[in-house]
Amino acid sequence: MSGPEGTIQVTTPVEEHYYHQHPKIAHPDHEIAIPEAADYEMSDLVRAHPIYDPLNWPFLDFRYAIREYLAEFWGTFILIMFGDGVVATTTFNKTGSGSAYLAITFGWGVGLSMALYCCMGVSGGHLNPAVTFSNAVFGKFAWRKVPGYMLAQFLGAFVAAATLYGIFKDQFDVFDGGNRQLMGDQGTGGIWCTYAKPGNGKFFSAWSEIVNTALLLFVIYSIGDERLTPAKNHLPIAIGLLVFAIGNCTGWVTGYAINPARDFGPRVFSTILYGKEPFTFGGHYFWVPLFMPFVGATLGIFFYQFFIVPERKVKRD
Repeated sequence: MSGPEGTIQVTTPVEEHYYHQHPKIAHPDHEIAIPEAADYEMSDLVRAHPIYDPLNWPFLDFRYAIREYLAEFWGTFILIMFGDGVVATTTFNKTGSGSAYLAITFGWGVGLSMALYCCMGVSGGHLNPAVTFSNAVFGKFAWRKVPGYMLAQFLGAFVAAATLYGIFKDQFDVFDGGNRQLMGDQGTGGIWCTYAKPGNGKFFSAWSEIVNTALLLFVIYSIGDERLTPAKNHLPIAIGLLVFAIGNCTGWVTGYAINPARDFGPRVFSTILYGKEPFTFGGHYFWVPLFMPFVGATLGIFFYQFFIVPERKVKRD
């Protein structure tokens, strides 16, 4: 039997088992009972060699205390590995250039789903400072955790970018002859972060990021609300499909950053390759994907809570 939402309750002395009630995306601030040996079905190998049991590894209490931040780090890491990875693949592999953008949007959507499966049950699966901030604004998340979540997200994105460069280093050299260029025929800057399409001004680029991020949060709240038609047990897939749809339908003009960590972490890494140009290109365009998602995410939650007024009862008659 579960306790109140977001808490853990022991069922009976005989069972001695804690049930983890997975948090909704809008309510990630929850408690999880620290695991005990009884929570795992131990193999004969683990019984014979306790070193194989993660509960015997060093720093268990410390690892447990920062579990949510670690989950956000690795979730964001996985997101960027898949997302920037598919952009790198389509940049260097021109055989499918006609469907490259479809591959990119699909890769980002699936990558987000995989990342959420890894971390949503621990941290709520924010993976996005705009999600963390806007949830805190509306009282859905503790402000004291906001700095740690954001730092973990930015670091996860940065480390993922550095890891990806190691994977694709030789292909960079084949593609540009070792002369790194941000833009142009041999440009590779778009692998790491977003830049508006040529001719797109800052005002409408900012508008695009605000609207798309608002759409992201509005729909996430909708598909996670048990009073509507929730994607029970399938939130990672549903949210991944949502990002896939945003990319395919409305995100092309700016590359739909909709996530400051996704853009800023790899952008900082890319300065190692291109110097200060990632921050000066396009009239210092970098501030659009860095700041506008915060505005959009806050508006998205506000519009959902103001305009979507479901029945008060959880279950319909």
